[in-house]
Amino acid sequence: MFKTQIMGILNLTPDSFYDSNQDLHTPINTFKNKLKSLKKADIIDIGCESTRPGSKPISSSEELLRLSILDKLNIQNKLLSIDSYKPEIIEFCLKRGFSIINDISGGGINFDNISIAKKYSCKIILMHMQGVPKTMQNKPVYSNIVDDLNEYFSLRLEFCKSIGLPINDVMIDPGIGFGKTIKNNDDILLNLQEFKHFKCKIVVGISRKSFLRVSNDIPSDRLPQTIGVNAIAAYKGADILRVHDVDETFKMLNIINRLKAYG
Repeated sequence: MFKTQIMGILNLTPDSFYDSNQDLHTPINTFKNKLKSLKKADIIDIGCESTRPGSKPISSSEELLRLSILDKLNIQNKLLSIDSYKPEIIEFCLKRGFSIINDISGGGINFDNISIAKKYSCKIILMHMQGVPKTMQNKPVYSNIVDDLNEYFSLRLEFCKSIGLPINDVMIDPGIGFGKTIKNNDDILLNLQEFKHFKCKIVVGISRKSFLRVSNDIPSDRLPQTIGVNAIAAYKGADILRVHDVDETFKMLNIINRLKAYG
């Protein structure tokens, strides 16, 4: 039985919905301490542009400026993922030791980012999103969320096959909270096994998101819900959990992975 892995989030943004940093104005020790908290992560996912609901895109030059903090951090002995949909940012990072593309656009315009993954022989996470971050939560509608996602991923994986990108280099992310209602999110999590036929690793990112809200709480209050629902996702088939709270997730997965071994 497979073991669910951990993708730890390192935000280099001043405006994420949770766990923001003030970019270049933040003391370097703040980032170093954050890295220490990600020690048990299998992958570190680095993002420089907030894609929370209602957010606006930033320029490539601003994204590159925010990435410059990495020169001072000198991250070693970790798989690094770049959370970006811009080809120029992706290539910049792949040339500097990153080995995974985490693409909220599901491959980019004309699937250019999939072609980049083939060019650099790296892995790519193809996420589903309805619309763009600024407007994605404005009344999202699906005929059937599971069927629609299957069609979406089928199209992209067919392109991967056509250019010779190995299926083992492709991961899929159903995009919890990215153009989804609460019911959509729940249906995805309860039906993760419906995406296993693609033979790709499934990435799930629910950490502290608004669909976990209880009694109008705020993201900083949602650790219990996050751990609980991530446990369900892992048991249902998630291969990788993208999280802010690595130590707590590590402890939870020790038990979930043990229970899955009996199955």
